[in-house]
Amino acid sequence: MTPILAGSLLATTLLIGCAHSDGSEKRVTVYVSADEHIAREIFTAFTKQTGIYVDWVGDTESSKNTMLVQRLIRERNRPIADVFWSSEILGTIQLANDGVLTPCETQLTAQWPEQYRDKKMRWFGFSPRARVIAYDPHRISQESLPQYWWEYTQAVIADPRFGTTRTHVAVMAEFPEECERLFASMEQRPMLGGNAATVQAVVDGRALFAMTDSDDVHGAIARGHSIEMYMPRHHDGKGGGTLLIPNTVSIVKGCDHPEFAATFVDFLLSDEVASMLANSPSHNIPIQLSVASQFPNLVVEDPLKVDFYSVAEQDDAQITQVMDAFSQ
Repeated sequence: MTPILAGSLLATTLLIGCAHSDGSEKRVTVYVSADEHIAREIFTAFTKQTGIYVDWVGDTESSKNTMLVQRLIRERNRPIADVFWSSEILGTIQLANDGVLTPCETQLTAQWPEQYRDKKMRWFGFSPRARVIAYDPHRISQESLPQYWWEYTQAVIADPRFGTTRTHVAVMAEFPEECERLFASMEQRPMLGGNAATVQAVVDGRALFAMTDSDDVHGAIARGHSIEMYMPRHHDGKGGGTLLIPNTVSIVKGCDHPEFAATFVDFLLSDEVASMLANSPSHNIPIQLSVASQFPNLVVEDPLKVDFYSVAEQDDAQITQVMDAFSQ
């Protein structure tokens, strides 16, 4: 193995290589915030299919995605990464707006659904996870659960400054009155250990509910814990259900291996990877109809309709307001 040199990266970030050593192989460098065990399987399948080896850098659970976004911005004039595979979307939009990403136009990306691609073809969304409420069915029945996100004042939440929690909180801030009332009245302050820690708080009986991601609940169920997930609504109208947060993939502007990067993008958007992610422990939700039909239990009815670009424009201000609400 030949891990990528750390450079100025903070020590908490994972440094991982899965390339071979003689320097003659085709290779691509990927920064990835998806979970390590999921990413490894995808990288192995990519190399087996294409003969292109992958060097990669991951991130930690608590700072999920944020640290890699900051690193890509620092490296914009001398990029190390060829590809950014993000487990959420707002950081990717920030990179696109900052000129860090470059268009990727292939036969597959040209046909990608408009709601899951950048208008300038700089990023593509795939295999989302759902934002859910985790609860213990032995403590409370599903019939007793509040129908709307705004009613979960007894829930714990991960640090709103990072990862998918940041994305969801920024989306919630698009409903200013409900959002301010919810976070000002929540009984517990944000947890610093990420979404997995919120689920563990429910498992341990320290919290009645957790605002978290669907993959963290699937993981807890697989470990034999008494826990289930519920998908509250944001509003009554059409497109008012729970939030789906897609993975995103993009090519770094000025990267060393743009042709291999484009091959990797196409691979991540393939039906094969959608099936792998749906079958994986995280049970990501396939957006391709041909794949989704094979996983009816993962279908989310009437997910929240959201303009992520609008959310991204107000992201910093919204997170500041939410953190202020927690301090009241």
